[in-house]
Amino acid sequence: MEYNYNQISDEIRQFTRKAATLWLAFMTCASLLTGVLYLLEILPAAALWSLLWFIPVSAILAFIMHLYRKDTMLLARKQQISIMAYHAKQALNTLQQHFPDTFVSDCHIKMCYLVKKGIDAEAAIARLGCNVETYNALVLSFLKDSNKLEDELFDLMHADTLAQYAAKAHVLRVKANELGITSLTDTAFFHEIEAYAGALDVVQDNWKKLSFELDESYDALSEYIKSIGLSNNHISFNMWGKQLQEAFQALEVYDTCKAKRILSELVKYPFDADLTNALRGLIASIDEIMA
Repeated sequence: MEYNYNQISDEIRQFTRKAATLWLAFMTCASLLTGVLYLLEILPAAALWSLLWFIPVSAILAFIMHLYRKDTMLLARKQQISIMAYHAKQALNTLQQHFPDTFVSDCHIKMCYLVKKGIDAEAAIARLGCNVETYNALVLSFLKDSNKLEDELFDLMHADTLAQYAAKAHVLRVKANELGITSLTDTAFFHEIEAYAGALDVVQDNWKKLSFELDESYDALSEYIKSIGLSNNHISFNMWGKQLQEAFQALEVYDTCKAKRILSELVKYPFDADLTNALRGLIASIDEIMA
């Protein structure tokens, strides 16, 4: 940020020097030349009337100064945005550091409900490197795709499409195993093996069990997601922080449109009232400066 501030200050001084030097040099040289030639009697007194051409020249130079002034104002706005982004970044970083990280502990508490439903969520999280947010993302993905996957399995339950049925059962088994749904994992594996073996009758006879366990898992995971306040458009706090840093980087290179777009999306996820209010204030400041 300090580099950007110095760079902008140098550019402003450079524009100012150019405008002042051009103005003074041109007017001074023209006046001195005319005066010296008149004193040397090279030019008659009537030649002094030629100085009237200073009028259109002055207008032209004033126009040039106006252009420099516009550039200077734009740079000043950019400088203000950079300074504002720096201070906002410091303030928001402080808020993030003091932000109570109770979300993970809340998730572990609510997972007791999943255990009662036969879903070993803790073991699944351990396989994911103890990353609760990754587990929650997998749950959301499962809830989004399970109904479609069940319909596809049912439609493929025919003699000539058992190979595709087995492939879909494999997908279901992997998803269930990732989430710690032991019974559904075993049932899906059974269907996968029997389908590859061409045992259509066995697959059909056990379809109700697979469908029941899939529905039961869907209901249990839906209740879990609702209990921790997530939805399909959820964004993790870590991802929220990364996007916030991206918005600050956009401000530092004066890309206010990109920064405002990201910040406007981030305020839709109210992790904390202070953070949300700070972001709204930052958006309002951008609008005020660029107005």
